Amino acid sequence: MKNRLTALLTAGIMLASAAPITTASAEEKNGIHSVIGQLPVWTPLDFADALQFYNEHGKCLLADNYICIVRPIPKDRVDEYELYVSGGVTNVNTPVSAGRRLLELDIPEIPDPDDTEAVKEYEDYCDRLGLYSHDHSFFEEYAESNSQYVFEVEMFRVLEGLDLKIMLAEPVSSWHPGLETSYTITDEYTFENHDGKTIQTDVYSWLPDSVPEYNAFFNQYGPASVQENYIAYCSDYESGTGAVMEMEQSGEGSIKEALVSECKPFILEPQDGSVNTSVTLYKPTADGMTDVKWTISNKISRELISEWYGKYEIKNDCTEITDLSSGKPGKTIFTFIDKDTNEVIDISNALLMKTTIQDPYISVSFDITSNPCTVDDFYAYDQECRYSFNFRSEAGGYDDIEFEKTSGTSDCVEVTCYMKWNPGGDLNGDRSFGVADLLLMNKWLLGDGEAQISDWKAADFCRDNKLDVFDLCIMRQAVIRRLSETVMPDTPVDPVHRFYTPGSDRHLYAGPGTEYKVLDTVPAFEFLYEWGYNNGNADWVYTIFDGKKGWIRTVVDGEPNVVFTDLAYDKPVIYLYPEKETDVHVELDLTTSELSTTYPKYNGGWDITAFPDGSLINKADGSHHRYLFWDSVNCRTDFDLSKGFCVAGCDTESFLKEKLTYMGLTEEEMNEFIVYWLPRMEHTPYNLISFQGDAYTDSAKLYITPTPNSICRIFMTYVPLERPVDTEPQQLSTFERKGFTVVEWGGSEIG
Repeated sequence: MKNRLTALLTAGIMLASAAPITTASAEEKNGIHSVIGQLPVWTPLDFADALQFYNEHGKCLLADNYICIVRPIPKDRVDEYELYVSGGVTNVNTPVSAGRRLLELDIPEIPDPDDTEAVKEYEDYCDRLGLYSHDHSFFEEYAESNSQYVFEVEMFRVLEGLDLKIMLAEPVSSWHPGLETSYTITDEYTFENHDGKTIQTDVYSWLPDSVPEYNAFFNQYGPASVQENYIAYCSDYESGTGAVMEMEQSGEGSIKEALVSECKPFILEPQDGSVNTSVTLYKPTADGMTDVKWTISNKISRELISEWYGKYEIKNDCTEITDLSSGKPGKTIFTFIDKDTNEVIDISNALLMKTTIQDPYISVSFDITSNPCTVDDFYAYDQECRYSFNFRSEAGGYDDIEFEKTSGTSDCVEVTCYMKWNPGGDLNGDRSFGVADLLLMNKWLLGDGEAQISDWKAADFCRDNKLDVFDLCIMRQAVIRRLSETVMPDTPVDPVHRFYTPGSDRHLYAGPGTEYKVLDTVPAFEFLYEWGYNNGNADWVYTIFDGKKGWIRTVVDGEPNVVFTDLAYDKPVIYLYPEKETDVHVELDLTTSELSTTYPKYNGGWDITAFPDGSLINKADGSHHRYLFWDSVNCRTDFDLSKGFCVAGCDTESFLKEKLTYMGLTEEEMNEFIVYWLPRMEHTPYNLISFQGDAYTDSAKLYITPTPNSICRIFMTYVPLERPVDTEPQQLSTFERKGFTVVEWGGSEIG
């Protein structure tokens, strides 16, 4: 099982730390319990919570089967902002909402500067509000201001088999005593629950309405994309610049603006240089081909800030849109110039690589077969992307590329690329540059007849078509610099592949060679990510450790120095022992994996009845269980293997009996642990075993209501080994059972 997290929850169930909100109508429903119940830990409970929530998620979030609506409202006009609810949920005798809450800004007192705890609490509160200056005068001015805001917060649940529609309305007429207020619907959200899981069915299920959502959407889809029969265009420009966005179209097909989603944060303290971000949706109105051009320009001077083109085919009575603009008809002409000589570079076979600068990282390559070179892609040059140029010879190569857009029409862009020549320094032809080349250069200059150089241009650092002592001086500096500065990889990669370091040489080198400077030493069995490699060199991997970028050997003397691995959480089992028959609620909070399969069915948590002997009854269907099961995918936990025990495979049984008994498992719990893990471990020569603490519990959080009196969570990780290794012994803790007790065990094989 690859990248999976498996858990069995026995006799107990879990809930995210919750804040109970009792609806006014709950007791009026003839004893029917509200479906809202205990709210999740992320529910906004004060003004700062709501502000952070709104700036991260926008007005609406569906998570953990709960719907949260949040919006800022002028404090003196709260009665003029309406929220309407309709749908199947209104036809049942169960409340759908926890009720409206209005959260006001709390004005803190000025802390005593000598009270460090009070100062920190005050500064943390300011930071939550985005008031990073920590200036108390803001609160004083705000308290006297007529422009105060509150956050409206309302939580909803949708019963299985029903649907819900929420409409937000705002006043459109200027407020004046005696003037009747008229309203407009600003937002509509729709939800359905067919099988116990609530889904959002309106456009905001994918349409961003906050800055983080906008950034993720833009990074994934680019400036313009087709989404659910809409064309979505993302625009951003600096506030206060007088910029406006305009759309022009031509062709038989046509589109019109349907919706603008403003992705603006709520900011208490105005900031200079803020950016307006929004996504505009266009609905097709006529079939046919249409060319669309979006421009952002200064409203007064008409100075162009940015522009984007799209080409679309609309068909089937405006029910289908095909995006034909990924490679807009047109071309880009690149001309490559040597920075030092200002001459056109002789190029016959090279590769220009274009890569986005934000996740997800998308790369496109262009073959450069001449200079100038025409590329059949109008968007081949994008100033928001990163470029690399692969054109090297035995003498050196070009890099440090700079672009200048020299001209452009509606179907052609001309770009001049200035690049700097870097001599390779490889005089002896061994495909590397180092001390040996420097010594060869020195011998050649002294007239040593046996000093044969492969290509003199590789050492012409002065670019004067000759080799002399001045080149030798620059070459010496380049060698020193090369051996101390970190060498970047030929091929950078996304940090997806993980490895750990069991080998004998755990040095982090500045380059792919032991002659380079040692930047640090990685602890044994430390988890790292591969960030790049050099083509044709599998003996080194480029990585980042403790903020330092460098290279680690993959093989030493024919033996693996690092091991690439996929992690899995396997069979955490949770026993619950209440002192008496108890109704229990359990929820999971997985921070480094995603929930996948559950049994019994997980509907925002499990509700069960637990008994002192550990047996369970699932309240949803009355079924009996010894435990609750769940698994998850895409595990990314960084386990700590710095301390542990190296145990021979044949000694695994006795080791586990000793340690598990010491840590507090009963004989029955210990036997179930050993029966599961022993067949996997005793047949390997050795195992490096480490029992995890915060690394596991922080990534697989367990919330149980009512709160247990004592809890023991044992999670074992082990690495199969061919030979023993030295490791610092791990200090383990004992466990005392008190009152309502929870015991958990689980494990993971690494490697």
